Order: sequence, then C-alpha cells, then structure tokens
Amino acid sequence: MCIRDRHKPIIALKVGRFAAGQRAVASHTGALAGQESAFNAAFRRAGVIRANTSEELFDWARALAWCPLPAGPDVAVLTNAGGPGVTAADALESHGLRLATLQPETEAALRASLSPDAGTRNPVDMLAAATAGQYVEALRLLLDDPGVHSVMVIVPPPPLESAGGIARALIPIIYAATKPVVIALMGERMIQEAVEYFRAARVPEYRFPERAAAALAVLVERAESVRALRADDNLANGAPLDRIDPDHVHRLLIRQGRGDHNGHGSGGFLPFEVVNELLAAYGIRVPRVALATTAAEAVDMAWQIGFPVALKIAAPDIVHKSEAGGGRPNLQDPDGVRRAFDEVLSAARAAAPQADILGVYVQQMILIGQEVIVGAVQDAQFGPLVMFGSGGVEVEGLRDVEFALAPVTPGEAEGLLARTWAGRRLGGFRNMPPADRAAALDVIRRLGQLAADFPPLAELELNPVRVLPGDGGAFAVGARARLLA
Repeated sequence: MCIRDRHKPIIALKVGRFAAGQRAVASHTGALAGQESAFNAAFRRAGVIRANTSEELFDWARALAWCPLPAGPDVAVLTNAGGPGVTAADALESHGLRLATLQPETEAALRASLSPDAGTRNPVDMLAAATAGQYVEALRLLLDDPGVHSVMVIVPPPPLESAGGIARALIPIIYAATKPVVIALMGERMIQEAVEYFRAARVPEYRFPERAAAALAVLVERAESVRALRADDNLANGAPLDRIDPDHVHRLLIRQGRGDHNGHGSGGFLPFEVVNELLAAYGIRVPRVALATTAAEAVDMAWQIGFPVALKIAAPDIVHKSEAGGGRPNLQDPDGVRRAFDEVLSAARAAAPQADILGVYVQQMILIGQEVIVGAVQDAQFGPLVMFGSGGVEVEGLRDVEFALAPVTPGEAEGLLARTWAGRRLGGFRNMPPADRAAALDVIRRLGQLAADFPPLAELELNPVRVLPGDGGAFAVGARARLLA
C-alpha cells in the first residue's frame, strides 16, 4: 500500500473488524498483533485516515474537502450557551486536542465587544442574547489570535435572531480565514435555514459538538500525516543504520538449518545464544550472559560477569519462563546464586516435566532504566509489523502498544513513541529521570530492519528492553525468536 498523497486526503472505512477467533501465538507481540493492527499500520504508512462508521466517513470527508489544515491542535470554542461549550471542551480533549489559551489582547477585545456577563476565556460564552454581529466580531478575534489553530462555532437557536441570519453573517469571515472553522448547529426545525446556507457555502456543519470535535481531530491528523511524510522524504527514510551484518544473520539461520531468505524453514524457537547473536549482528545491545550446567559453574560465571546477576532456565520448550518459575533476578552474592540455581531447575522441572533443560543462563542484571517492549511479527498480508509499548510481564493486560510496518522510518518510530504511554514516559515521569529516547528509537528501527530483512522470522520479541537514563543506551534484557514452520 503506497498511496502517500499529500494533496488528496483519503478516508477508508474497513468492515469486518471483529473476526471470530484468533490463531494461537507464543509471544506477547503475536497475541497483541491482529488483522486490525496490521491494517492500522498500513493505513498510517500510506497516509490513509481510517473511519470507524459511515457517519464518520461523510463527516470527515466534508471537513477535509472544505477546510484548510490547521497548524496545530489548539482549538477555540465560540458559543452562546455554556453547556454546549463544556461539552465541546470534553470532546476536544477526548480526541487529543486542546483548548487554546487566548492572548490577553484577545480576551480584552472580547470583553469590549460582548455583554459584561459573557465568558471571555476559552470556551467563549457570548450568552443566549448574542447577536450576529457579536458572533462575527468574536470569530474574527479568535481567528486572529496566534495561539488558536482552529475554531468550533456552536449555534443553538438564539432567541433574538435566526440561526440562518447568523450563518449568513459568519460565512464571509470563514471564507477569508486561513484556519479551519467547523460549525455545531444544535436543534431541528429552527436551524434548517442555517444548514442550507452553510452547505451551499461549503462550510462543514454538524448536529453536535462531539461530531465537530472529531472532524477537527481528523484535520489535525491529516496535517500531522503530511508533515510526517515530508519529514521522512527529507530524511530519505533515515540515515543508514550502522553496525548491521545481515550476512552473519543469514549464516546463523542456515547453521540452525531453520530457514532461508525465501521463507522456507522447519519452524520453532531459536536458542537463546542464537537470538543474542542475531541482535548483536544488528547492533542491538544485550547483557552479558553465559550458560551454566552446575551451581558451581553459575557462581564462577557470576563472578566473571559481575554481581548482581539474574538466572534464567535454559529450556527451549519453556517460552514464558517467569510463569514456570524459571527465573530469579537481582542475585547479589554466591550463596544467592547457588540457591537460585537449584530453585530454578526444580521449578522448571515441576512446571514442564517433559522439557529439554540445557542448564541455567547467568545474565548481567540491568537494574536501572525504563522497561519497554519492542517486537516484530510477520503478517500474512502486509509482511512484518513492529510493536512498541509498555513492557514486562503485564504487557497483554496493559495493552499500551502500537504497531508500524517494517522497515520503520524515523517518523514512524517517533509516532510509536508519541502514541504510547511508554514512549511519552521516556521523557521523564515523577521520580523517574528522562531516559535515552534516541536509543529506544534506534532499537525500534534496528529490529524493524531485521524483521524486514529475514521473512523466516515469524516472531521476534525483546521484553523487556531497559532504556537507561540520559544517553546511557538501551539493553534487550529478554529476547526470543520463532521461525516460520
């Protein structure tokens, strides 16, 4: 899907969203990725806006066809009734937009032109007796405010003037504006004349503030999409990623006898060491790790790696190791390592008696940094998808994840961070210092390139990735990969 049209916005209404059942998958990434995630990622790549209902399709088409694009998400609301103004404010926030903060000069001019009891802070409430002239002057002032990117005008039928008369007065101001203006007409028979005037003048009008807010949000989405497409083109899809060795990855897969570039292979999970080699070949950092078959070996390796360490069961058949009791974190001394070695083996054997247990991995413990998940999964229709979001054992419960098609452009990687709490939190939250945002973006792009280069990889998941404070980089603490059958 390569539409990417900057001049003609495209809206898609995709039906059949709720398929009955989903194939079983092993990773969190596979469980969270579905047909809808793939379509959303493909639409976003192509700059297509997705509507959920037929009503949205037609509402948004009018706004996109008739309005200029806004420079940002800050909206002014102009109304003659307080209740609809508050409704509009709630609706705007629910769509990711903001009430604009008006300049002091704008508020002063509004006070001079409106009733003394009118509300001149945004939303601007002119009160029920507002005249057509006051609507016109207030709209002109709001459009002139540099902090206002778009305006919603709400017109319940005024008691002293007709809605049609207000529409006739407003249309010339809206025509001359370089910022989008949408109208919320509230009522039935008393607003029909205004409906006809606005439609004839190609001014988008809606029955309720919620629909008008959704239309403004789509205008912002389209503006951001156009900017992102231009940015990605200017970057030529980003500077080449260094420290990538696809030939080494190909040799690894051949050595495993598991697959080739054409997608042929016998399937199954790759050994932990091989997964780490795959990541290293694409410049993704992993903690130091070694395989121990006895408690004494585990202690020796812990001394070599450096305390603290974590122990993880080495058993390809045990996918979710924490659920099988197959992991022990933050071990500070040799006695702790010895005890943990025996506990991990006993728990794994009890949880999976038939599993082939190779020993226990001793891994460097990364104690600081924010936990995120970065994964990739092959979609039958669109190819590899990359996932980013909140990591850890509760990733499927939190569902704070977003998807993009691989390979991931710099703008798309930025979008994954912007649309998830995990990404926004990298900038710092409460007592957590800002993390290395650039390193998180780098991991996303590298994993996406790896997934795009090697279709035999059915699923590849890094969970958690610890993003260190400052410019400390990022480590893939947990990783697993499965090949197509």
